[in-house]
Amino acid sequence: MGRLPGSWDPPAWSGPWKGLLLAASVLSSCLQPVPAQTPTPTPVTITPASPALGGNVSLAPQNVAQNFTSCNWHRSTTNDETSRILTYFPPPNPVQHNGPAHTGRETAGPGCALHIAGLTLSDTGNYTTLAPIPHGGAGTRSNALSVPCTEMLPRPTVTPNQTLVLENGTFTLRCNSSPSADTVLWLRDGASLTPSERLVLSPDNRTLTVLGVTRSDGGTYQCEVGNPVSTNRSEPSTVTVAYGPASVRIDPPGPITLTLGSPLTLTCVADSVPVPSYCWGLNGTDTNQTGSSLTFNPMTLDHQGTYECWAHNPITNRTVLVSVTARTRCGAAPVPPTPSPPCRLTTRGHNECDSLPG
Repeated sequence: MGRLPGSWDPPAWSGPWKGLLLAASVLSSCLQPVPAQTPTPTPVTITPASPALGGNVSLAPQNVAQNFTSCNWHRSTTNDETSRILTYFPPPNPVQHNGPAHTGRETAGPGCALHIAGLTLSDTGNYTTLAPIPHGGAGTRSNALSVPCTEMLPRPTVTPNQTLVLENGTFTLRCNSSPSADTVLWLRDGASLTPSERLVLSPDNRTLTVLGVTRSDGGTYQCEVGNPVSTNRSEPSTVTVAYGPASVRIDPPGPITLTLGSPLTLTCVADSVPVPSYCWGLNGTDTNQTGSSLTFNPMTLDHQGTYECWAHNPITNRTVLVSVTARTRCGAAPVPPTPSPPCRLTTRGHNECDSLPG
């Protein structure tokens, strides 16, 4: 009588075929090792060879008959019902029956391979499978596989001692990561950094000190940690280098010729980080105008003279003055065209354009 649908029978130790006991130990270097067994050929292949906490692992028994009808996996060497993880029936109608030791993370596949996802330290132990060998036969083999406890590294973080640094100053960055990280690399704007006289690493590479800071040292810093099973990179941490103002100028450059009644905008441009504050003066007198641009409409000769721009960086406490000269000219007569008349100070007590008698 055939097997009823949905039912299962644990494979027998005797019958038409003899069983082969295959065992693998998923061990952790973080825990006490399982006592060593007599060295024999390893009957189970474990992939990857160094499973990691939080990762996945596959245990594949070797020398299994291609036409096997079922197999059991146990989390022990006793093979009792309480230690049974699952029973697997292969294609063409694959079925998996979970046992008392199933955690919800184990599945079986072709060749009676056992797959465990999301490894935890509780998965450490001996794993045993019973499956037929080709052409029958008798005998058991077992071997303990020592698998190191290697952590899937969490994402590290970078802690700068300051995020706004003065040019020619010093700053440090700390890579905060799991102790199980074997390697620590540093990157700026995505490119790896090489230690130098200015870029100094601590013995464990977890602290980066930048000496004699230059403008090119500004950017986003990251650390990348690694171990045999994983790598992870921190989120970018931005460091800004404060400098300037330098290379200050006024656009348009002088000398400037003003036309009465024609608006003019002067723009103060300074190479500075952070952006400086600006104030404007005319002939040494504060115009009470701020901002990088000054717009005015010259209506009298009072608008000519020397325009000054002060650029001040509150972080570097540096102030730079730049100036430009502006002269006023009178507009030409509309009809007929004649040369532009000269300007003079009139008797009405203010500067204006007027035509001198011919």
